[in-house]
Amino acid sequence: MIAAAEWIGHGCPDLCEESAQDVKRAIELELNNTAFYTCARHNAQNQISEAIFGRLAKQEAEHAELLSEMLDIGTGERPQVSCSEVDEENFIEAHGREKRASTFYLEVARRAPEPRMKEVFYALAEIETEHLKISNLYR
Repeated sequence: MIAAAEWIGHGCPDLCEESAQDVKRAIELELNNTAFYTCARHNAQNQISEAIFGRLAKQEAEHAELLSEMLDIGTGERPQVSCSEVDEENFIEAHGREKRASTFYLEVARRAPEPRMKEVFYALAEIETEHLKISNLYR
């Protein structure tokens, strides 16, 4: 598996229909998480929480962009997502989001027939697992 820091985009791979649908679902997941973290950043109670949520929002947006490039489509609009005014509640929500994302990426990586998609989905699962650790540190 390639480390996320060493990632090189390879454009639009040939995908089976199931993998293409999984990429579309992943884009929706990433946009939804981007919107949540943007909301949490705006509502943050201190600079540390603001920085953490801002970093997570940026990374999730980058994931959506990468995935969109794989299908040669735009990322689309971010959905409207609400969040709490309390950091602790937002970190609890973040934990659940990251756990769901990591599980999703592991699931689709296992079933993807294309080697490149396995690599991409496993790399995203690894990153989401790192996000999960971040959400645990500050809960």
